[in-house]
Amino acid sequence: MSYQDNIIGATEKAMGDLFRSARATTADKLEWSPLGEGRTTLGILQECAQAPSWLTPLVADRKFPDITPGDMEKGREARQQWKTIDECEKVCQAGTAKLFAALRAVPESEFMTMVHLPFGGGFDMPLAAVMSMHFWNLTYHLGQVNYIQTLYGDKEMH
Repeated sequence: MSYQDNIIGATEKAMGDLFRSARATTADKLEWSPLGEGRTTLGILQECAQAPSWLTPLVADRKFPDITPGDMEKGREARQQWKTIDECEKVCQAGTAKLFAALRAVPESEFMTMVHLPFGGGFDMPLAAVMSMHFWNLTYHLGQVNYIQTLYGDKEMH
């Protein structure tokens, strides 16, 4: 099994886990915000649905795209259109399929190519690690969704 196949399998599972867990969120709590300040389950799903569209060019081009504040606002507006778990999942699946195509196109000889990311003052990361960012992001947000559920009283394992 290739490195890409391992990432793809783990990402598919994480995506399924995230949306399965989100479906356990009661309908009245989908847009509930902890303390009125925290993220909502729907907001998290909207971000996860959009994330592959940011990551695909990063993997394909081996560099972080030039993103303007206007681009960020357009992204926020686009996310707001997805109002249900099903809509978010459909968008996430479609974008993830494109990301998987980009992952499959990366030759092993480029796994250690360093990609500069501008976050936290900037740092370099091997392309092999960048290739797993969607998996990491989905898993991270699965934890957030599960935590939100415990805050409103749902203590069941989903």
